[in-house]
Parts: sequence; C-alpha cells; structure tokens
Amino acid sequence: MTVDSILPMALLFQHEAESGGLLKNPDLWRVVNLLVFVAILVYILRNKIGIGKLFDNRASSIRQQLEQAKRDKHEAEQRLAGLEARLEKLDSEVADIKAEAERDATRESERLREMAGADAEKVRQMARREIEGAMKAARTELRTFVAEKSVELAETIIRREITPQDNSRMLTKYVEDLREVQK
Repeated sequence: MTVDSILPMALLFQHEAESGGLLKNPDLWRVVNLLVFVAILVYILRNKIGIGKLFDNRASSIRQQLEQAKRDKHEAEQRLAGLEARLEKLDSEVADIKAEAERDATRESERLREMAGADAEKVRQMARREIEGAMKAARTELRTFVAEKSVELAETIIRREITPQDNSRMLTKYVEDLREVQK
C-alpha cells in the first residue's frame, strides 16, 4: 500500500469518528466478524484438525509416489533398452535362421534326389528281372506250345500217311524188338 491509498482511508475513518461513531458503522463490524471467523477457522484447522499435518502427509505421500514413479520409469527405460538390443539382434538371428533353413533345404533336396535315383535304379532292376522272368515263362510256354503243335502235326501227318499195312509192319517190328530185348 502506498501513501496515496492510505490517505483516503484515513479520511474515511476521520469522517466516521466525527459523524458519531466508528462503532455504529455496520461495515466495520462485518470486517471484524470476518476477521474473527477467519482467526477461529485457522485455529481450528491448525490445532484441532491438524490440516498442516494432513497437507504435510499428503505432500510426503506425493513425494514418495513421484520417487516410485521415477524408479519405475528408470526400470522401464532399462527394459526398453534391453528389448531394443534384443530386437536388433533378432534381425541377425532371423537372417541366420533363414540361411540355415536354406542350407537344410538344399541338403534335403539333394538327399531326396539321391534317394529317388536309388529307388529308380531299384525299380529298373526289378523291371528287368520281371521282364527276364516273363520272357523265360513265355519261352517255356512257347516251347510247350510248339511241342504240342508239333506232336499234333506229327500225329496228323502220321494218321494221314500211315496205312494199315505200315501199321502192322511197325507193330511186328516192335514185337520183334521186344523179343530180342528179352533174350
């Protein structure tokens, strides 16, 4: 407050004192009542309720929470750094795994080709054996067929060309041959 602002107030109080009383002024009593009320309220809040302690406790709690938040933030930053490092390594690990998988696929492909070649050779050999067996069976069957047809043809020729005289002559010769064998 400056002197210029205090002067009108002093003039007001002087005017009130001359007019009959400062004690009869209702505005003054309102101010006094307000000051008493504020003083009692401050006394009750400080001494009886302990508002200062409440605020101090609350401030202490907030400080502790801030410190815990700082620790949690620091721990989270460390985890993030670890995860970022793992993520950087992950790219190289993925590349290594991919390269290993390609090598494995190449080896497996080669192995399968070799197995397929070996299986194909086995099939060829088995087919050759089956063909040879089938040819032997066919030859045997053909020989049997030719023999049967030869016998049939010979019988037909013999029946057609042997006369009853030739038949009796052969029979006589056979009987003579048997006699000679018995002797």
